[in-house]
Amino acid sequence: MRKRPPAVIGATGFIGSRLVSGLRRAGHEPASFNRTRPPVTDGRPALGLREAEIAFFLATRTTPALAEYRPGEIAAERALLISVLEEVAKSGRRPVFVLASSGGTVYAPHAWPPHAESAPTGPTSAYGRAKLQLERDLLHYADRVQPVVLRLGNVYGPGQRPTQGFGVLANWLAAAARDEPVRLIGDPQVVRDYVHVDDVTGLLATLHRYVRDDKADRVPAILNVGSGVPTSLAGLLDIVSASVGRELTVIRERGRHFDQRSTWLDSSLAAASLGWQATTSLDEGVRQYWKQVMQAQSSVDVIGSL
Repeated sequence: MRKRPPAVIGATGFIGSRLVSGLRRAGHEPASFNRTRPPVTDGRPALGLREAEIAFFLATRTTPALAEYRPGEIAAERALLISVLEEVAKSGRRPVFVLASSGGTVYAPHAWPPHAESAPTGPTSAYGRAKLQLERDLLHYADRVQPVVLRLGNVYGPGQRPTQGFGVLANWLAAAARDEPVRLIGDPQVVRDYVHVDDVTGLLATLHRYVRDDKADRVPAILNVGSGVPTSLAGLLDIVSASVGRELTVIRERGRHFDQRSTWLDSSLAAASLGWQATTSLDEGVRQYWKQVMQAQSSVDVIGSL
């Protein structure tokens, strides 16, 4: 029987664009949706949404800072998810629905890392609470879609754009390329779990393959997706300095009230159930990322000189 194309909501974003490219290289043309081609308009689904056997919801623009100060962004993201779920649920086939959540913010701060999926949740930030609410919204539809919640670590890699207050590596490498100081916010010993975007999209491709091979019943409802390697901000700064090839000037700033405590993920369930694990070391991933940043900077310099 002919398999239906996957749907990617957020197809032009950091993760979504790489997933779409990977699917196309593998010979699968996804139904792709973004802000200019929304999945639902005036209560009507776009072509390809209801037909998909697996839908990837990667359409997130909310950052921790936006979640704190612009709650309307949270409401808009939730409304989009529910509108998409309503339409996908009408297919009558219980398709797989994959939601990108946040492994770094949804777990309770009193739970000692590394966090497994069974660890208690209890986010302390508006961003974490918003992500957990999206998870609950998806699970509410579990009788009509097969939910797969991916609790992602700090995803980084080539193509990630620097955003104010979000994406430490993107901001540090962009500053280094401009020969500007980098901003280190909060305690330099706070630990995070950094996972390369290619490893993340590799897992998404694995989920698509499981659906095509009629093995979707083997996929857990909640999966951590991280490297499992705790890295402090101080350690990350050393790695960035080594990739850039010089010691960076650092501006230290006080932590923000919504910043998380140290956290990293136990992703052994993804390994046991799907045979997935992150394979890109942070040193290698940062070197790749720095090379792409410098290539982009060179292109800008050439255009500026014309």
